[in-house]
Amino acid sequence: MLLFVQLPNSVLAADLAKTTAAHQIITVVEPPSSYLDSHGRLTGYATDIVRALQKISGDRSHIQLMPESRALLTASRQPNVLLYGFSRTLERENNYHWIMPLARKKWVLYMHRDDPQQLQHLNDARALESIGVVRGDVREEWLLAQGFTNLQSSSSHAQNLARLGSRRLNAIAFEPQGMQYLLREAGQAPAQYRAALHFFETEVWLLMSRQSPASEVARWQQAAQQLQQSGELAAISKSWQQRLAQEQIHSNIEGQLLSF
Repeated sequence: MLLFVQLPNSVLAADLAKTTAAHQIITVVEPPSSYLDSHGRLTGYATDIVRALQKISGDRSHIQLMPESRALLTASRQPNVLLYGFSRTLERENNYHWIMPLARKKWVLYMHRDDPQQLQHLNDARALESIGVVRGDVREEWLLAQGFTNLQSSSSHAQNLARLGSRRLNAIAFEPQGMQYLLREAGQAPAQYRAALHFFETEVWLLMSRQSPASEVARWQQAAQQLQQSGELAAISKSWQQRLAQEQIHSNIEGQLLSF
């Protein structure tokens, strides 16, 4: 279900075109939400939503790609920083302004198909020698909060996949659609790996740095409300659902948003 701040319709369209402070808009490489295509151009389902919001609000900020830890550090230190594709968790709740949800994702532990170890519950994963996570990624944060001491951090999911393929890791924490994209880019067969345990689900959001002016937070929330009410959000989701289906990637539309 979409969770938008309901604002009077009278303040929507006219106010969105006003000149505003400079912004930074930052995301991470995590297909199919945000990634570089074969020509090196930023694309993705969440990227299309954010660009639609930029068009509504009159914002022309360049979208930057950063490692997740650096993106979060930037947002913690500066106003008017927008991050997208980041999970909303209890630990992060009071650190940001939450503009709108973008998608819902499953978190999965993947293992090599030849690894005989079986995981029935999350506690079983504590016995693994090593679980690959991305430094600063929400899955690293979450597993650390659960008391896991067998995590090995790297700079990217692609690096984790390579380490899993060479058996330097017992498992990696990722999500289904991103895994399919990584395997295709790496030229690896999906049958080499198995989803050993689906251990959590989360919503990913567009959020804004806590020290941003209330007027800017409200402006982006207005744009989000307008995107939903106009039907454009549903159209973006339908378009990406069809695009992903052509690549044998299944998704559902729930409350106008894709669920992977």
